[in-house]
Amino acid sequence: MTKIIFATYNPKTNCVEVSLDDKIHISYDCQKGNASVHLDEPSDIAYLTKLAREEPGLYAKLASRDGGLQGYIEAMGEFN
Repeated sequence: MTKIIFATYNPKTNCVEVSLDDKIHISYDCQKGNASVHLDEPSDIAYLTKLAREEPGLYAKLASRDGGLQGYIEAMGEFN
């Protein structure tokens, strides 16, 4: 498993930018990632927006897994 060294949310591009080492840099387009998630309520998009901005490393980990962001939304729905 690859370890994330640094992750940040870039509001200008709406992307989570991740550094895995000094040579590997990945960018997750939040608009594309969020579009793949089925939302029971349109306002649930706020969970993903907050996640990307406040916990970009976790957003990147979930976005890199099949169904990761969907699972996060479903878990948040259970709590609320």
